[in-house]
Amino acid sequence: MEQIQNAILRTLCYADIFDYPLTEQEIRRWLIGSSDQQLKFEKKKPFYFLKGRGKIVAIRKRREKWSREKFKIARRVTGWLKFIPTIKMVAVTGALAMNNAHQEDDIDLLIVSQKNRLWLTRLMTVLLTEVVAQRRRPADKEFKNKICLNMFLDEAHLVIPKSEQDLFSCHEVCQLKPIWEKDRVYQKFIKSNQWVKQYLPNWKP
Repeated sequence: MEQIQNAILRTLCYADIFDYPLTEQEIRRWLIGSSDQQLKFEKKKPFYFLKGRGKIVAIRKRREKWSREKFKIARRVTGWLKFIPTIKMVAVTGALAMNNAHQEDDIDLLIVSQKNRLWLTRLMTVLLTEVVAQRRRPADKEFKNKICLNMFLDEAHLVIPKSEQDLFSCHEVCQLKPIWEKDRVYQKFIKSNQWVKQYLPNWKP
């Protein structure tokens, strides 16, 4: 029992970093593991959170509203990107993938390319995004609702590098939301990154 309680507390602590209270189902899904931390937590249906952090329930609800608008933009842009023949998957990553985006956030996209077509795909994606949306550039100071081409992967190299296989990257992999894919690339991506089970043994795609 104590081990489970500590696992729940550790999971809530991680979610609290992002001002993100969890439902009971989400706690089960994102359960991290055991911890020695002895903290108390509270509940405000349907959410659980650390003691004294009830305000993040309202924060989550506001961010869910902002995230819905950003997803509309992401889907519209993806509707264009899927016509690039070398793209195998377009997915949302980061806070938006958890419906936890700030109002001023950009929209992070992960693109998976056909084997040996990564750089060609990147070039075509950048050019098309410039035409159909606002693309975030490194020097931008304001980036609300701009498209950030956050990561490109070759379908033959889907494994996250060993040096980056930590809890944060684990959540990035598991939280990723495919908007469009073909040839079961999302399933291949998950199968290639089974190391996430070390951190989130209960998680399922």
